[in-house]
Amino acid sequence: MEKRIVISLLTIAAFVLSQNGGKILELFEWYAALDVPVKRVVYKTFWYIAFPLGVMGLFHGFRKIAAEAGLASRAAQGIGTGLVGTLPMLLGAGLLVRFQVQLDWMAILNGCLLAAVGEEILYRAMLFGQLFRHARWGFLWAGLASAVIFGTGHLYQGNELGAMVGIFAVTFLGGMWFSWLYVEWGNNLWVPMSFHFFMNLSWTLFDVSDNALGTWAPNVFRAATIALSIILTIRHKRKTGEAWVVKGRRWWSGKMPVSSAETTDNQSFNLKNTTV
Repeated sequence: MEKRIVISLLTIAAFVLSQNGGKILELFEWYAALDVPVKRVVYKTFWYIAFPLGVMGLFHGFRKIAAEAGLASRAAQGIGTGLVGTLPMLLGAGLLVRFQVQLDWMAILNGCLLAAVGEEILYRAMLFGQLFRHARWGFLWAGLASAVIFGTGHLYQGNELGAMVGIFAVTFLGGMWFSWLYVEWGNNLWVPMSFHFFMNLSWTLFDVSDNALGTWAPNVFRAATIALSIILTIRHKRKTGEAWVVKGRRWWSGKMPVSSAETTDNQSFNLKNTTV
């Protein structure tokens, strides 16, 4: 029980620190002098990628960072699944604008690559992953902790109350969905990260909306992508014979079954014996 409480408190404290990291960086003159797009690259690279990976290294040993984050293996599986699963959005968004591509490399770097990699490492692997897998919060509570913050973090995209509510709802549900994909694919972060990247890419390459809410037409394709992801996950479970993770009491509490892809408590969270 004490270990679970310590993991919970340290994880939440680390997340709060990451969310205030911009204020810390602004204390440095070299950072304050950077252009806004470059600031975003530096901020996300440090606070969304390097910092949470370092936190997980302190928890479980620095040699296990990649494995703990869900990035050590099965990259091809995750990227392939994400690409196939997002084809409805990629093709649908292209059809809406007759495949008129708008290449903005800084937007792709910040809004697609760093957003997908950084947000999945911070929100899914560190915040949700540590609370669900090691502190043993139920999926609902760990998912809500990351999804609510994930949703509020996108409110800047709306100017009116209705738009802000819609953006929050879409990104909140998206956060829960990404968390579900993460655990049902054996804590393979490449899966939600790839979905996240290709979904953002479809709206960046093809200008169908200026925020995460969108209009009804692109949302039809987004719904198709979500449906396809569920079908792909069901097929994956049947092919591998893996049990469903989020079921029964695991929705709200209890111990997750240990599988070949899961790190056990005996192998994790030992601050005294971390190795570099």
